[in-house]
Amino acid sequence: MYLRQIAASCVLVVASILAASAAEISGRYLLGPQDHLTIRVYDLRRNTGEAYSWTALNGEFTVAADGTVSLPLIGQIKAAGGTPFDLAGAIGNALKLAADLAETPAASVEVAKYRPYYITGAVQQPGKYEYQPGLTVLQAVSTAQGLLRSTDPRLVRREVVTSRGELRTLAAERIALAAKQARLDAEIAGADAIAFGEDLKGAADKARAEQAMRGEQLLFETRRNSVKAEVSAIEQSMNSFRGEMSALENKSKTLDRQLELSRGELNLVNDLVAKGLTITPRKLAAEQSQASFESSRLDVQVAMLRAQQSLTRAERDIIELRARFRREALTEAAETRLKLNQNDEKARTTERLVADAESQMLGNGDDMSEMLVPRYEITRRTGESSSTSLAQEDVRVEPGDVVRVTLLRQQAGKTGEATPPTAQRRPSDGVSSSRSGPATQDGVRRAAESADR
Repeated sequence: MYLRQIAASCVLVVASILAASAAEISGRYLLGPQDHLTIRVYDLRRNTGEAYSWTALNGEFTVAADGTVSLPLIGQIKAAGGTPFDLAGAIGNALKLAADLAETPAASVEVAKYRPYYITGAVQQPGKYEYQPGLTVLQAVSTAQGLLRSTDPRLVRREVVTSRGELRTLAAERIALAAKQARLDAEIAGADAIAFGEDLKGAADKARAEQAMRGEQLLFETRRNSVKAEVSAIEQSMNSFRGEMSALENKSKTLDRQLELSRGELNLVNDLVAKGLTITPRKLAAEQSQASFESSRLDVQVAMLRAQQSLTRAERDIIELRARFRREALTEAAETRLKLNQNDEKARTTERLVADAESQMLGNGDDMSEMLVPRYEITRRTGESSSTSLAQEDVRVEPGDVVRVTLLRQQAGKTGEATPPTAQRRPSDGVSSSRSGPATQDGVRRAAESADR
């Protein structure tokens, strides 16, 4: 009996040591989904002095996607966000309540297999990898077979030269499109001058930008003067029609006076004929004269209506001319915006192609005036949010982290060594590291050597 008590005490001591060790060693590690845990639970039966093993609770369990561990007899216990020591205490307390025990059983929790980490970007084999304690960024890159390397430098260099030429062509095309867009905007707004944007005035290729602006300014003035000339010609026709209408109106007034005199003469002749003082042919001549004046007056009125119609048509022509000019400008502006968007998309795609091709030129370039250095970013999820920050190659990687590797082209200094850019942390606090920023050229060499090994 005494020996059994000693054995039970030893079991409890070992279990306590394991739990304390878990608290010390993994106090900085928080459990999460996909962690594989080894759980052991023992209980001392004081009435018999024997150590009882809770067999149903001893074994390997996995943290589920919701952050809990499902255990027999106990049910689901939250594990994510706590340490293994925290989970061990929770298991003991839950078992005590479930089995109505007098004392809390001793439980130990160890991480049998950590959840994986991920690496992407400019590495040979991006993907998911099994985590190992103490893993650094450089070791993670080595696990992914190192940084990208080119198998045929000449083909890659040719691709880089071709893509850079395409970028220059796209840049020139964008300058022309931006200048055209500014001209069309001025035409649509009816402005007297083109307001070129700062992207044109401050363009890197100043000569090309100035040439494009001069060409569009000349085209703007030519089109504006052409429209003004057409409008002026129509307005002259309108003035002619107005003059014609004025002359016809004067003629109509003259005919009205003549028609009034003719009516008076006809009335006088009718009185004389009634009194037998004149002959009937004179009456007929007076009636013919009155009819002639009335016919002339109708002709004048018809001519005035035609002149008025011509004047209205001329006014409508001016409206249609200006509307057609603006409609054409709107159509061209829409097409130009579409081409600008396509140009931007092509430029972004070409830039990515250039970056991918340049990343394969690592260590293969003959011209050392431009060298590539890697930049490491770690994205870490904490609770419901995630944060991303720059990291050095000796920063520790945690399970579940996403390591992104990009290669940046840097100008070499006078000593022939690339000068890495100043590290800038993103507005996040998710990654704890003593240093942040792109790795040096020595890091490239070490990563490549690690991958070769």
